[in-house]
Amino acid sequence: MGRPRKGARLYLRTGRIDPKSGRPLAAVYFIRDGDKNVSTGCGADRLAEAEAVLAEYLTERAASSRPKDRALEPEEVLVDEVIALYAREKAPFLADPGSARARLTAVLDWWSGKTLGDIKRSTCEAYVVHRTTQPVKTYKDPAKARKVSPSGARRELEDLSAATTYWDGEHRLTRKPVFTYPAPAVGPRDALSRQQVAAILRAARGWRLKAGRWQATVTSTRSNRAHLVRFVLLGVYSGTRPGVLPKLRWKPSDDCAWVDLDKGWIFRRGRREADKPTKRRPMCRIPKRLLRHMVRWRRQDNALNVERAKAGLPPIETVLHHGGRAIRGRIRKGYRGIIVDAGLSPDITPHWHRHTAATWLMEADVPLRRAAQYLGMTPRTLEKVYGHHRPDYQSDVSDAFDRRTSRHAG
Repeated sequence: MGRPRKGARLYLRTGRIDPKSGRPLAAVYFIRDGDKNVSTGCGADRLAEAEAVLAEYLTERAASSRPKDRALEPEEVLVDEVIALYAREKAPFLADPGSARARLTAVLDWWSGKTLGDIKRSTCEAYVVHRTTQPVKTYKDPAKARKVSPSGARRELEDLSAATTYWDGEHRLTRKPVFTYPAPAVGPRDALSRQQVAAILRAARGWRLKAGRWQATVTSTRSNRAHLVRFVLLGVYSGTRPGVLPKLRWKPSDDCAWVDLDKGWIFRRGRREADKPTKRRPMCRIPKRLLRHMVRWRRQDNALNVERAKAGLPPIETVLHHGGRAIRGRIRKGYRGIIVDAGLSPDITPHWHRHTAATWLMEADVPLRRAAQYLGMTPRTLEKVYGHHRPDYQSDVSDAFDRRTSRHAG
């Protein structure tokens, strides 16, 4: 009886010699699958990339061995295959591809080797337990990093569910697995007061509240935080989602948000970008107070571009930038710093700017439909979440009791 055949696996091929030059070749990871040897093109220091190539190889091999005309049982489909298809075809076109890739990597770390048939209440709950013991990878020091929240684990499971739906659209399943999620966190819907916004802006301009007194920070801190002043003002006065603002450009764009200062508009999506039924991004008029700031910022960036041209550097294209360099990803660490220096609660996040804009519009008694259109919300959502801030909220109920009281008094 012969040995059982091993599955496809990685091995590091070393000691090879170029037959033409006679020189040694660098070590490379290969996929060994029976008699086949397939190069991954990844050197000894790129194991993670080689593993991704192996996962894609296994996906293609499994897909080629299946009948194409019948629906698949969930037990026949590896989660690795589902994630690979979604990561290749869908994730690059999401609003934040980098964050999507990070979440899919976390999903695959635990679900790799399992099938869609393994998705059930117990495994979803086990995944949440596992993830909430893991440190958040954005921290440089894992020892100081906070743990992944249940909400974070829930978001990752939602990505796996979306990937499963995407797979089912291409390779029909006999049934779709049922996902079990942790209860959604009840996020604060608090708005910042004008005094709090002023404190955050002061911290962004290089000051720190210490023992009840504002103290100036070093020059490097002030220059490193210059983009945060723009970030806060844009968020509070336009209510634009914080994930959109780092992409905001000074000139018309087909694939990014942009501004037209001459006509006074912010276009929250590129000219060729389709809007989505959720998280809509309609154009909005720039409030006069914000417009004055933006005109000044544009003038500053034009002056910087003159100096950059002399130095042979590319021009500044984005409204938010760090020393002329466009900001990649979301703004998190720097924002946490100014919240701490402003002496405010660490619970405050950039999304509070949107809450603040919605609340201030309601307090100003802006017509519901116009406010909803400005923010990119539905009137129903705006009324449900922020309607209690309107000056006339439930005033008719109060008046009804007053009238009843008056009649009895008479």
